[in-house]
Amino acid sequence: MEASRVLLTPEAEEVTTRALTIPEQANAVKIVDADSYVKASGLWQDIRALRAKVKESFDPIIQKAHAAHRAALDSKAKVDAPLEVAEKTVKKAMNAWDEEQERIRQEEQRRLQEEARKREEEARLAAAIEAEQAGAKEEAEQILEEPVYVAPVVVQKQTPKVQGGPVFRTVWKHQVTDLMALVKAVAAGHAPLTAIQANDVFLGQQARSLKDALRIPGVKAYSERV
Repeated sequence: MEASRVLLTPEAEEVTTRALTIPEQANAVKIVDADSYVKASGLWQDIRALRAKVKESFDPIIQKAHAAHRAALDSKAKVDAPLEVAEKTVKKAMNAWDEEQERIRQEEQRRLQEEARKREEEARLAAAIEAEQAGAKEEAEQILEEPVYVAPVVVQKQTPKVQGGPVFRTVWKHQVTDLMALVKAVAAGHAPLTAIQANDVFLGQQARSLKDALRIPGVKAYSERV
């Protein structure tokens, strides 16, 4: 897209043209003897020098573009930041009211369920008394022994459904309260190994510091030449 084309300086254009020829030269390198090794070293040095020229030519362009980008982001943030706060404030208030309606709904549902259970128990007791008075003692006992069943009572929440309103999600999170207990559970096979993770930053520091002397069970220090 033409709008996204970066305007290059003459120096950057020249470096770009030179750089395009390097990959082909690098792919053609075949080291078979001492002379070809020295020749490859010369090409490597040329590439290093050209990369320094790339940095020298492009960094000012990048810095200028970055400054403009940063200024645009700052302007956007000044306008959007208070709107973000306002959006969260309204959503928080709506969420609090919605949660309160859910609490009220559950409380009312429990109350109605309990009332229905008591009515059923009273009706069951009255039926058992009536059966016993009629001389049907076994029937009365059977009535009393049968488990009380009450159809579930459902109370609808009073929060209205609004088109295009905020969407609330229930997010479950975790907290490690006893790391040693977790480690022991993994060691005993009661939790998967993925429940814990090696601290690569710490282990990397230990490997660089101790090298071959690193002695941590299950960890090996090794070197790579780059």
